[in-house]
Amino acid sequence: MGWYEKTKHSIRYFLLRRLPTCQATAELISRSLERPLTWRERVTLKLHLWICVWCLWYLEHLQIIRQTMLKRGAEVPETDYPAGPTLSAEARARIKRQLANLQ
Repeated sequence: MGWYEKTKHSIRYFLLRRLPTCQATAELISRSLERPLTWRERVTLKLHLWICVWCLWYLEHLQIIRQTMLKRGAEVPETDYPAGPTLSAEARARIKRQLANLQ
């Protein structure tokens, strides 16, 4: 390994030990799709994505899913979905009795 690769490896290893875990980064990625991130969150996310290809792929997949859903949502309005099946009053009462018997 040359000096550049050694330096890059050392920096990545240093960051890996100090940055949030992949689980915390995945939560941050999800939040970034809902609201603007703070400056600190953006920097932390960019650094983590620089060292972790798995989180980078996760972000790319979420963006693809989001774009697909937005396109699909534009074609089919949310109000066109029929109401789901409901329980009859008798079925609700039967379920309540069964739950009461369990306690």
